[in-house]
Amino acid sequence: MSEIGVAQAAELPLPPSPAQVGEGRSRVWLERSDVSSRLRREGPLLVLALAVIGTSLILTALKSRNLWFGVPCLFKTITGAPCLACGLTRSFVLTAHGHLAGAFEMHLLGPVLFMMTVGAAVYLSVALVTGYRVRVSLAPLTRRLAAWSVLSVFLACWFVKLVFMRGTW
Repeated sequence: MSEIGVAQAAELPLPPSPAQVGEGRSRVWLERSDVSSRLRREGPLLVLALAVIGTSLILTALKSRNLWFGVPCLFKTITGAPCLACGLTRSFVLTAHGHLAGAFEMHLLGPVLFMMTVGAAVYLSVALVTGYRVRVSLAPLTRRLAAWSVLSVFLACWFVKLVFMRGTW
């Protein structure tokens, strides 16, 4: 390893100790990993992100040639109302093709989630190539707060869709 690489590795923060995690503190640190670890951790996630992006790009072509089957939403079939995720696939497809207005009509979070998927693919690619990955250890309270926040955002978007966007579903 070169002198610069050793100096950079020496400056990286250490992962949290069990005592720190037990104290209810969150930590973020940069970690260098070997190739097998990268392929095992980042590889499948990168394949999944690229599959989502690729499917979003080619889905209209597949549907026009009757090579794609639509899976109806069980919740919508039973209740007549869309579920929390109804419209996400169409929103991803419209975002991938640059039709943001239509994408937001299908699902308010669709374009944001699609861009997050693209960002994740870029991050995972960089992590695979360079060997550096960002590690996060969240305190239990922070984990619960994050989970409830995500659920609240989805519920708020669902409420807006049910009340104000009836013509889009």
